[in-house]
Amino acid sequence: MRKIFFLICGFFFTFSAFSEIITSEKFNYSIDFPEGYQILDMEEDETTVIFKNKYLEAHALIKVWPDSKFSSSMEALKDTLSRIKATSEYSECIWRRQKCSIASFESQLLLEDGKASSGWAACIPLPQKKGYLSILSYSPKDVFEDLAQIHVSLLDSVLIDAGSFREPGLITAAFYPRKSPKKINFTINNHSISTQIDSIDSEASQFVIDREFAVFSFYASHNLPEMFDAWVRFYRLLARDSMERVKKVSFDIYTALKEDCEKKDTSNPEAALAQTLLYWAQDFKYERKSSTADKADIESIPAILEGGSSDCDGRSLLLMCILKNCSIDSCMFISAQYSHALLGVCLPGKQGQTIHVADENNGKDYLVGETTAKDLTLGLMPASMADRKNWLSVELP
Repeated sequence: MRKIFFLICGFFFTFSAFSEIITSEKFNYSIDFPEGYQILDMEEDETTVIFKNKYLEAHALIKVWPDSKFSSSMEALKDTLSRIKATSEYSECIWRRQKCSIASFESQLLLEDGKASSGWAACIPLPQKKGYLSILSYSPKDVFEDLAQIHVSLLDSVLIDAGSFREPGLITAAFYPRKSPKKINFTINNHSISTQIDSIDSEASQFVIDREFAVFSFYASHNLPEMFDAWVRFYRLLARDSMERVKKVSFDIYTALKEDCEKKDTSNPEAALAQTLLYWAQDFKYERKSSTADKADIESIPAILEGGSSDCDGRSLLLMCILKNCSIDSCMFISAQYSHALLGVCLPGKQGQTIHVADENNGKDYLVGETTAKDLTLGLMPASMADRKNWLSVELP
C-alpha cells in the first residue's frame, strides 16, 4: 500500500475512524459511505485520505488537487490515474451544474501485495474553487465484480454542497441523464392535479433501489453489527435520489391544496397539508413490490406517482419527500420488529403519538402517520407498535 502513498502525496500519519458519513470541513465535501469503512491514512492537510472496509476487500482513495493545478475535472482525473499507471476508460457528465469525469480503471500499484486492482473513479470540481475532488473506489481484480455495487454506491454518495443532499448522485446522473417531461395526473381532496416527472425517473430510481438493496443485503445476510445502519442508509439514499425527481410534483400539490389547507387550519396550514396527504396515501392500491429475498419490495417513488402499487415504506418515503420539498420537517420510521414503516412530521403544538429523534441539541418529536390504514389521522399508531426503541428514523439533512 505504501507505493501509492509516495506516488501521490508523500508522508501520511495514521488515523482511524468508523463514522459512515465522512465530512471534510476544510474542503466542504461529504461521503455517505457504506458501513464499515475506516480511515487508514490521511495527509495532515486533508488533501489525501485512504480508506479500507473492515469486512470487504474494498478500498477508497480521496485526493483533492488545487484548483489552479488543472483546467478541468478530466485533466485532474487523468493525472491522478496516471500516477498509479492505470489503464482507464473515461466519460464525462454534468452534475451540480459542473462538468465531472468518471473512469473505470485497472492498476498494479494500489494494493500493498502488488495484486492487480480494478475500480471506478470520479473527479468533481468543488464549489468556491476549493479544488478538484478525485475519488477512487477499488478492489483486488479477482473480486471486483462481486463488489461492483459497493464501489458504484460509494461514488454515488459523494456530496459537495447542500443541494447535492437532495438530488440523484453523480453516477446515477451519468447513467440516467434527463430525457423529456412525462405528464402525470392524480386527484387529492377533490383537486385534479396535473404535473410531471421525467420519463427516465422510474427507471433511474429502480437502478438506485436495486443497487442499494444489493449493498444492504451484504450486511443483512451476514448479520453484521451495522446491519440496521445499512438499512437506514438504504432508505436515506432512496430519499435523496427521489427529492429532486418529485420537486415539481411537490410544488404543484402545494399550489393546488394551499388555499384549502389555510382555511382548514388557519393557525397551522402545514398540519392540514400533512393530514390531507396522509389521507391521499392511505387510499393507494396496496401491494408488495417483490416477494423474493433477493429483490427489494419497495416500489420507486416515480412509479407510485404513475399509479403503481405501494406499501408502508414506499408511501412513507413518498410523503416524506413531498413534505420536505414543501419545507415541512418530516422523516420516516422503520421497524424490523414490526415489519412496518411510518411517516414522521414535526408539527409543534399538535397533539398525538410522537417518536423522539435525538440530535446534537435537544432533538425533535415527530407525529407519526400510518399510511396503510384508511382514515387514520396524524398522531395515531397501533398499541402493538408503540415501543419507541423498536423504531429507527430515516432523515435527510
